[in-house]
Amino acid sequence: MEGDIETRVRTLWKEAFNERNLDALDAVTAPDFLNHNALPGTPRGPAGHRAVVERLWQAFPDAHFEIEHLASSGDTVICVGTMSGTHRDTLLGVPATGRKVEWRQCHLYRFDDTGLAVEHDAIRDDAGLLRQFGEGTAT
Repeated sequence: MEGDIETRVRTLWKEAFNERNLDALDAVTAPDFLNHNALPGTPRGPAGHRAVVERLWQAFPDAHFEIEHLASSGDTVICVGTMSGTHRDTLLGVPATGRKVEWRQCHLYRFDDTGLAVEHDAIRDDAGLLRQFGEGTAT
């Protein structure tokens, strides 16, 4: 199963996110999918997963995610990569800056026995992103 779920994570980023294919996103998302990083009020399941990526596309219409490292163990895949794009709408409370940015991220996906993503968590360099927006410096 490990190789199969790694393929599903590649599909999620390449076909669903980078190619803007919401059907590909739905195909790897369980009905009870929980995103621990979603904004409060975001529904579970495919609708919530769609809402998160659509918010990112709104903020970065040219958003692209490049996978740098992928590893799996059991039912979990860890994906490290960089999201890049031009900041065209509000994100993290910051209005559009028009700046091109790169945002380092680590995503953890857990899959059920059928190969659908049931849970997501992420570690992101939000401080680095805010610096690129021109929002002060981090110490």
